[in-house]
Amino acid sequence: MAPGPKLLTMPNRLKKGDTVGVAAPAGPVDAKQLEAGLKTVRRMGLNPVCGKHLLARDGFLAGTDAERAEDLMSMFRDPEVKAIFCARGGYGVNRILSRLDAKVIRKNPKVVVGSSDITLLLLYLQKKCSMTAFYGPMVAGSFGGREMKISATGFWRMLSGQKQARKMSASAARVLKPGKAEGQLAGGCLTLLCRSLKTPYEVDTKGKILLIEDVNEPAYRIDGMLWQLRQAGKFRHVSAVIFGEMVNCKFNAGQAGTLDAMLGEFFKSDSFPVLTNCPIGHGDEMWTLPLGVGAKLNSKTKSLSLENCGVI
Repeated sequence: MAPGPKLLTMPNRLKKGDTVGVAAPAGPVDAKQLEAGLKTVRRMGLNPVCGKHLLARDGFLAGTDAERAEDLMSMFRDPEVKAIFCARGGYGVNRILSRLDAKVIRKNPKVVVGSSDITLLLLYLQKKCSMTAFYGPMVAGSFGGREMKISATGFWRMLSGQKQARKMSASAARVLKPGKAEGQLAGGCLTLLCRSLKTPYEVDTKGKILLIEDVNEPAYRIDGMLWQLRQAGKFRHVSAVIFGEMVNCKFNAGQAGTLDAMLGEFFKSDSFPVLTNCPIGHGDEMWTLPLGVGAKLNSKTKSLSLENCGVI
């Protein structure tokens, strides 16, 4: 498989006993969910250390912009911290990106995992720091709210670089447009992909297998955001599109239609494969996906095969 247009720096794989930082770059964290999620991380054999301001609150944010940025940068600077796991999404990452030091991050590449609003941080790490980043479960927002045994196993296998993590399949996936494709993984939460447009962190979709997911958005807003991406040229040169479960994204009461039918209509003139209902994002289980890593998609087997785990 061709390596793609740009090879990103991969961080070191995780080992049992490693110290990992837990930060909240966006919304405020529920203490009970955090503790439940930390137990899951400890069961992996890791030693989680919470950011200084992890439980801070500032309105709809987990502390001030300066505090949230400080927690991230202190973890990148600390040689004992081998990875940074985000506690939850919410809102607020866009407010701190200008406070991060890309030079420091490039010198200290580490595993960084998050999803939802963390999409923007992952885009920043790829675009400004030339580093692979991981779209996956979060400590409080994912592991802290439900059991997620399958997700926890896949999370550990991916971040520790185990070969079996490189092949994943989704029997419940639905094929809107069949085919095979290859390209680097890109994408994240649809709302945040749109928010990235015309910023220094704008999502790059050319030749990519584009991951799209969201939660609690009515169908008309999903349609509107997809049209925004299309009109920005983001579907012009993609290799494939994979949708997550799109939890609670549906037509409003009194409106006829299904999300799959709407998506089928939206992509009817495109030639690339399109899958829906894959475990990406806000579902009960979710894949851990290394953004920037080359992959192959086969709609017949509903499978995704990765070149590597995104770690060395």
